[in-house]
Amino acid sequence: MNGQKQQAQGELWFLQEEALLEANRLALLPAGAMDALLLAAETIRQDERLSSLALRGYRLLFQPETAGSPDAAKHGSESGGETLSGILSAMGEGAELYQPIILLSGLRRLEGLYAERAIPQEVLVHTLSDMALWMHDYYARHGRWGLGNEWLVYHMSFRLFRIGRLQFDRSRFGGGVRVLRHRESREVTVLAESGIRYRSDGLIDGTNNLFDEAGAWESVLEADAHAIRGHRIDEGGFASRHAESFRVEEWETVLRRGDAVLDVHIAADGKMDHAQCLASMREAVLFFKRHFPEEHRLAFACTSWLLDPQFGEMLGDASNIVRFQREFRLYPVGGDGNEGLRRIFGDLYEDRSAAPRDTSLRRAVLDHLAAGGGLRDMGGFILMLEQE
Repeated sequence: MNGQKQQAQGELWFLQEEALLEANRLALLPAGAMDALLLAAETIRQDERLSSLALRGYRLLFQPETAGSPDAAKHGSESGGETLSGILSAMGEGAELYQPIILLSGLRRLEGLYAERAIPQEVLVHTLSDMALWMHDYYARHGRWGLGNEWLVYHMSFRLFRIGRLQFDRSRFGGGVRVLRHRESREVTVLAESGIRYRSDGLIDGTNNLFDEAGAWESVLEADAHAIRGHRIDEGGFASRHAESFRVEEWETVLRRGDAVLDVHIAADGKMDHAQCLASMREAVLFFKRHFPEEHRLAFACTSWLLDPQFGEMLGDASNIVRFQREFRLYPVGGDGNEGLRRIFGDLYEDRSAAPRDTSLRRAVLDHLAAGGGLRDMGGFILMLEQE
């Protein structure tokens, strides 16, 4: 029993002041945040229950023999299991500081993985800059340091990398569509997967909490040796009720559920300069070929409020948001549309008259909402061959 206790104490190295200060050599957290983390680490060290929970978090995320995928660590495996959220909830008051401490416990391992792949340390530092960004965001919202989401699990799990303006997650496609390409003309067609319930307007039933009791329909996707039959998603991201057939000798499948992709995320620390975004994707193609040559990724994928085609009407063709989204082929994903409102305004503002109108984006969205509209999330992809 004593041996197990000594082993656990040895594994709690990441709670020591020198370990946190060493981690901050790369994380570059502001002085106030580091002071708060050092005090929180001392609290954990002095409490056996908190120490045990912190160790469970470290083992869940970063010990090779027990660590799962970031998705499993965040949401549990299909058969259940422990999650980081569950551990933080059990830790109770102060969890907003315990979380970054547990995340930083993986930095020693992460630095080694970067070195094994010969990835420059500047990429690691740039990727980790998200922690300082979201801790600043937490401070602005609550008046104290902390971290309010588990987004950084992906950064610390050697899955997500910041390359220029954008972030790229080594992921699997789950867009609910199958992508075909004509063998000669290279025309691309997008078909809905089977079993998705759509409204009569071509969006997923329940989008923006609106349901189509009378006109909803369910998609079917059928394939055999001769043809693929399904419901086309048009370039605006709307599904057609009318099913069409595509001959296999003329059309090939180039992207489907489970295929390796790079999920694209827009870091929240600057403008969406269109040229920078394009350069970032070009650099990402070269980066992953150089450092992960054994992985063959078929497309960039993105699910975001930024892909809402309604911005074309609200902001015009010159908008960076509109120019970015038009690089992608769109498809519907559902959702309540609130994430976009949170990102634009910082809050949902039940009383819309209290929402700020200090930018052209905010004014355009508020006018859109006042006219009875709503924002929606959309999915999109760019076939990787288009970037080579």
